[in-house]
Amino acid sequence: PRLKERDRIASALERAGADVLRAAVTRTVPGETAALEATAHRIAAGEAAWLVLTSARTVEALAPYLHVPVPSALRVAVVGPATARAWTELTGTAPDLVARGSAAALLEEPELAGPLPAPNAARRVLLPASALADPALAEGLRRAGWEVEQVAAYTTVTADAHDLPPDLEHRWATGGVDAVVLTAPSTTRAVLELLGPPPQGTGLVAIGATTAAATRELGLTVAAVAPSPTPEGVLQATVDATRTTAGPAPAPQEPP
Repeated sequence: PRLKERDRIASALERAGADVLRAAVTRTVPGETAALEATAHRIAAGEAAWLVLTSARTVEALAPYLHVPVPSALRVAVVGPATARAWTELTGTAPDLVARGSAAALLEEPELAGPLPAPNAARRVLLPASALADPALAEGLRRAGWEVEQVAAYTTVTADAHDLPPDLEHRWATGGVDAVVLTAPSTTRAVLELLGPPPQGTGLVAIGATTAAATRELGLTVAAVAPSPTPEGVLQATVDATRTTAGPAPAPQEPP
């Protein structure tokens, strides 16, 4: 349920033989210009120990305001290889830390969860993210002793129904979709709003633990959770989901 250039997840599914229906069920609205400019200024000035990025969309939201190079004293932590690639493409530098899985995986990284820097060192963490982001990451960092400055870099809203492919609603309602890859909690909410609950036989694949939890909170059953937010991880989860929803294979028939 997204339209993205060079979509590596969609390509991996297609190479495995899937017929991938692509439709943007959400659209991104940038955050307030003043807040983004202020965050970019703090990044350029190195006014924090860490910059934490949980999605490529956050990098895209900051890009118009961020002047590179970024000070080497500011360390950068990201979630997932897609966010890492977006940061490297923008700045020409690799992040200092790449956590796999959900944003909560960052809280398990010793450099963020362990002892803080010396008292005279910067204790601030800049956390630009979606306005709809799960607060667990910011709360966890604060419990670890960091001063977290959270900024709404963007928000996500449900797309207009008339922008969907004309046959998608019918295919969904009649069971023509075997699996749907849910890439964020906002994606799950948008799919429900635009298409309604999944019919029997349509498996819900969550890209990570946060999306899976949000999907279950909406009363839906998650068929599979990707072990990592990567093309390989999503592909494996989709295979697992389609096997689960398809049910057991029929027993072999005895020859007459």
